[in-house]
Amino acid sequence: MEKGYTPVSCALHSELELSVLRGTRCRLRLLDGRRWQGWAVDVWSAVGREWLLWKMDGARAGELLCLDLLMIEEINEAPYALG
Repeated sequence: MEKGYTPVSCALHSELELSVLRGTRCRLRLLDGRRWQGWAVDVWSAVGREWLLWKMDGARAGELLCLDLLMIEEINEAPYALG
């Protein structure tokens, strides 16, 4: 593991994995305050880090982002539009 690395909480990691398995639309809140709606596509570990492949909805629909899990504050199911 990378020196100085702080693993993400088990609760967040589990919620991300469940979101991938369910395939439901979610709301993602990042530590910098950004909020996105879309789908968690995959969660994996590589290069001593944990990653999320995120598929955007809304104005950036279909765009895929690879995010370090340390950037993520919260994920919630979002069956309806952002409000």
